[in-house]
Amino acid sequence: MSESPILQDGKIVGAVTHVFVDNPSKGYGTLIIK
Repeated sequence: MSESPILQDGKIVGAVTHVFVDNPSKGYGTLIIK
């Protein structure tokens, strides 16, 4: 699973989606860092 955020309309959609498909804390960490 790639943790690279997907930019859509200037919003990080990939990272947010990652929260639901994997470890929530890991997903939020990706969202905050990126």
